[in-house]
Amino acid sequence: MLIISFDAVGDDEFDRLMEYPAFSALARQAAVFRGVCSVHVSNTYPVHTSVATGVTPNIHGLIANTLPFPEKYPVWNVDERRIRAKTLWQAAAERGIDTAAVFWPVTAFSKTIRYNIPEVLARPGKSQIVTSLKAGSKRLQLKMLLRHRKMLQGIRQPSLDNFAAACMADILRERKPGLALIHLTAYDSLCHKHGKGSGPLKQAFDSLDSNLSLLLEAAGEDRDVILFSDHSQINLHTYIEPNNILVEAGLIGREGDVYIPGESGCFFECCSGSAFFHAGALPDGRVEELREIIGQNEGFRRFFTREELTKSGYDGAAFGFCAEAGYCYAAFTHSHKADHGYPTDIPGYSVFYMARGLGLTPGAVAQGGSLLDIAPRVSKALGISLTI
Repeated sequence: MLIISFDAVGDDEFDRLMEYPAFSALARQAAVFRGVCSVHVSNTYPVHTSVATGVTPNIHGLIANTLPFPEKYPVWNVDERRIRAKTLWQAAAERGIDTAAVFWPVTAFSKTIRYNIPEVLARPGKSQIVTSLKAGSKRLQLKMLLRHRKMLQGIRQPSLDNFAAACMADILRERKPGLALIHLTAYDSLCHKHGKGSGPLKQAFDSLDSNLSLLLEAAGEDRDVILFSDHSQINLHTYIEPNNILVEAGLIGREGDVYIPGESGCFFECCSGSAFFHAGALPDGRVEELREIIGQNEGFRRFFTREELTKSGYDGAAFGFCAEAGYCYAAFTHSHKADHGYPTDIPGYSVFYMARGLGLTPGAVAQGGSLLDIAPRVSKALGISLTI
């Protein structure tokens, strides 16, 4: 089984991808599911963890890309030990099936992924190589770095995806893992930087298709394949920093790009298209005042229902809300031209997946479904169980 993630490539880009040879060839061999519902909140790490576990964020516990309190240098949720549900690779290990993962989110320090090149970002002042080596398979990473280091230009895209695909292709040919997972992020990175519909995105599409061709060739025709997108992106014109409301109210402090917690412990956790208010010890009356202010702010779309808060894992938040298309919530001002993290009911924000093998009909096309359908399909095909 080979699982490939095309980060941020929404269903609205499917027809453009069909103009490319490797993608269109796989689509003809696979069952295709379009207009698929992603996972709320639609950010990379919660979605990938849901794909890997088959459950919603409130169950697996990985509810955001980063730790909640806003910092200039956010702490990313890369540690597999934060996941509270059984993953596909843990279930595979129980059956003696080896797993390989390249840049798959939330796999750092995994004890069950045999060939692991995790997606980790070094803190300022720390070595990226040392950080990566500590979090994954040391010998494998050193071997791949020596073999493919000329491909790398730091974390620039699409060179980073080219490196990842080359590593996974080698692992597939040489180690033949029963389960392989790879996360390709060129489109996400370039879309953040330049916006949807921009010329530089051609680099991302070209890279995704050439790397897909490389991976499929290395996997062989007999290997089952799933390719999916985790979320879409929406072009932006305005960033909003709701924590400034708390600064103006004297509830928290700010020095440059650093927020300073106040006595009540309240703050807004910003997840791009969505945000959540953690009230701490703030009285109910003040919470309601803040809710009213948010509801009157420019760019506000709606508050989340209690069911949405629960499924997303934010049932402890006093309230959550989302932005209109074009607006985005952030801890600090960003330069992104497009972003994600919106609820799944935003028009044109659905995703897709396709599956070759798994007992599905080649060439079949269906509308609807959920990314949560992937894990059960994989489990059945591999003969593994996600039940704890």
